Amino acid sequence: MAKKNEPTTTLAEEEVVTEEVVKEDDSQKEAGTTKNEVEAKIRKQIEKKQEKDTTFGIYRIGQYLKEEHKWENWLFLAISIITMVLGGLLLNGALIVRSDFPFFGEHPDVLGWILFGFAGVGLLYALYPFFKPAFPEFKKITWLSLPNFIGNSIRTFLFIGVFTGLFILYDSFITELLALIF
Repeated sequence: MAKKNEPTTTLAEEEVVTEEVVKEDDSQKEAGTTKNEVEAKIRKQIEKKQEKDTTFGIYRIGQYLKEEHKWENWLFLAISIITMVLGGLLLNGALIVRSDFPFFGEHPDVLGWILFGFAGVGLLYALYPFFKPAFPEFKKITWLSLPNFIGNSIRTFLFIGVFTGLFILYDSFITELLALIF
């Protein structure tokens, strides 16, 4: 009976080994396919970038504005500016609200501040997409240490002071010279 079990065990072992070899072959094929796919994707991305670079060149800003900032943002920006101007005119007193206008007729400054506030929020909302690409760049900034900052500030103020003194001396010299001439 021992002989009967041995071939069965050998066949089972062979089946397991065969399955492992098939799995390895499949994984190699998948790895090769994946590698080829990745290389193809990289080639496509490089081609797209080269195409963009040659197509747009100097006109990248225009392309960016066309894609990212549609006419709605421009309209919203214009409306916000007009609203801010109206709010400023109300606060300045150049624009008058009729006194029989509900609530705001008696308090035109409140209407001016409300218009000015909404316009400010609208301007921020309309201008945010313009400055959005700059935010990741802010994270890359490295600031000076405090001693370096103080040293540079002192040098700057000294430079300004010396040149201010020179200009004052030149001005007084030229004034005296002109007084002697005339």
